[in-house]
Amino acid sequence: MLSEKVAQLREGATKALTVAEWWETQIATHGVEIASAFYKHCGFNHLETKSVEWEGMTLSREPSDIEKLCIKSISQAQDAGKESLARILLKARTALIDDALKAITKLKPANFHKLILTMPEEFHDEVREQLERVWKKGRSLVASELSRQQGKGWVVNVYVKQAEDDDELDDLTDLTDSRVANEVQTRVTSAAARFALAGLVGAALWQAVSNEINAGSVSYIDRAAQGAANRVLGMGRMAEMNDRADEIGRYEQSAILDPNTCEPCFADDGKTASDPEDLPGGPNPDCAGLDMCRCFVVAILDTVA
Repeated sequence: MLSEKVAQLREGATKALTVAEWWETQIATHGVEIASAFYKHCGFNHLETKSVEWEGMTLSREPSDIEKLCIKSISQAQDAGKESLARILLKARTALIDDALKAITKLKPANFHKLILTMPEEFHDEVREQLERVWKKGRSLVASELSRQQGKGWVVNVYVKQAEDDDELDDLTDLTDSRVANEVQTRVTSAAARFALAGLVGAALWQAVSNEINAGSVSYIDRAAQGAANRVLGMGRMAEMNDRADEIGRYEQSAILDPNTCEPCFADDGKTASDPEDLPGGPNPDCAGLDMCRCFVVAILDTVA
């Protein structure tokens, strides 16, 4: 019947208006660049973008000759680092949820906010070890890239020294731990408060919280893993560049791996300097996508034009 069709259209319009208003709030709160980056991160593809296809990769532009020597390996290292860290953090998430559910049953609703979670030591150690492996991968990539620029091909079994950036790696591990623990903590306390307000107590409250949290989104795990992996890979790359500074003629900032490049990264793309400290680095701290930034710095031998 026409009246039913009209009702369906009205319901659809109401939902669309609600969604539109929510995105308008995100733009007003965080700015259009960050809101757009989050929109794309959610998997929506309605925003027009310009990109190019190169040997199975979707890039923001055509690669330079120097970038052609390294972008595949850097992209693969970023993805592999994210995946390996995500596996650890997902296991840690399960343990943190279990700890949170045990603790919440001992708290009165008025004290749910007092729940404090700490990353279990075993997962803390695994995250730290994995970050160092990614750091070493960053160093070995630079060694291979410089070798390829000389026409010598990939460096196999390159010697990579122990990380000198122990404090920085420790800090990054602690930040990653805290980020995941705080996310689980917030989600559990929020769910517990909502279900308690609905009148649930005891086992019913515990079960409702458990069902919601265990079935909830794990996108924050992916973001934490990607942010940490890209950051530590860049740290390793910079460590190798610093040790081989006498071989390097210039450094170049690249945003080529992000087909949806934000304005800050786009503005810095292609910048060169004789000192890497004069470049934003990889990832770019000004990136609107924050954790999603895949920018990097490439070192160019002084013998390369």
